[in-house]
Amino acid sequence: MGLRIAMLTAVFPPSVGGIQTHTLRLSQRLVKRGAHVVVLTRHHRGLPRRELLEGVEVLRLGLGDAPREVATATYVAESLRELAARRGELDVMHAHQLLSPTTVGLLARVSLGLPLVINPHACGPQGDVRLLRDARWLAGGWRLAAARRWADAFVSISEPIHEELRTAGIEETRLWRVSNGVDLDAFRPASAEERAALRARRGLPAGPLVTYSGRLSLEKGVEVLLEAWAFLVRQRPDATLVLLGQGPEEARLHQQVARLGLGRSVHLPGAVPDVASWLRASDAFALPSRTEGLPVALLEAMACALPSVATRVGGTPEVLEEGVHGRLVPPEAPSALAEALLEALEPSTGSRWGAAARERAAGRFSLDAVADRLLRLYDGLPHGGPRVVEPRRTLTRNG
Repeated sequence: MGLRIAMLTAVFPPSVGGIQTHTLRLSQRLVKRGAHVVVLTRHHRGLPRRELLEGVEVLRLGLGDAPREVATATYVAESLRELAARRGELDVMHAHQLLSPTTVGLLARVSLGLPLVINPHACGPQGDVRLLRDARWLAGGWRLAAARRWADAFVSISEPIHEELRTAGIEETRLWRVSNGVDLDAFRPASAEERAALRARRGLPAGPLVTYSGRLSLEKGVEVLLEAWAFLVRQRPDATLVLLGQGPEEARLHQQVARLGLGRSVHLPGAVPDVASWLRASDAFALPSRTEGLPVALLEAMACALPSVATRVGGTPEVLEEGVHGRLVPPEAPSALAEALLEALEPSTGSRWGAAARERAAGRFSLDAVADRLLRLYDGLPHGGPRVVEPRRTLTRNG
């Protein structure tokens, strides 16, 4: 029998974002390798409480649409009840983010003895470690101290997250460098004919097409991209920008598009179920984030052989090498972002960067390789026994 894994995550599809995409696709890959995976996430109105997604069992728990305190309390309580009911049926818990999923994991670690892996996904001022260290309320300090004491292992998806965990007092023996990964079959380059057909299917114009995908939230800096786009279309009036996703900034972004007079050149189709086909229809990708852990959206774009322009934040420079796969620009710099996107849209430059980007994604960020590394990590945990400082199997820091 394969390993039995509980994925704990507050956010999950159809919600849009890198954590959501990564958790679902990783879980599906683990199932293909013989594991049983159950995802414990928050319930929202209109979604089924239980469903099976390509072999992944999904349980949606609590009252996710209630005020934050109620949503958190009900998710934690129902998750603990579900884990207790399955105590003899699980080998490991994998908590995504140091927030409510880690609260569930820590309480289950202490009360049920289930091994726990904690996986932060963000760094910097809005990252998991900083949020807990700076919290003025009791749960912040309790959660970080409890994680240091009880977690069996931590996954650091990028060097900045690794350093933040180490600085927070996590021993190197419990830190495992395992990056996010990308599905290289779903996210693949498109031929010119495929690209044209994909655009025609969506009514997109034939001119240069730049895409952003991800949450429409403040930390993603999408309003900076729109400011850059106002510069860019002065030189490339035939260019089109597509913003894929939903989030709290959506209404403001629509207002900004109108204020800047960009309505004809900017499309906001919302959350789409087929991000890969939109990327494969594109000529370049933009990621204007203010903070990142290790961006799944960028990996997906690079796997589609798109030249990319991204801000030099978090783990992004570990993915995109300046001048090789695209350009790295400072955050909050719309003119630099516009100039780099114009360069990416030059056919010879874009083709060279795109080919190198696909090679990079395939060589270092394959989802298959990530799944294999995590299975080795899970298998080395002390199933059913007390936490040990050193894992039973030794892996290098790079997995």
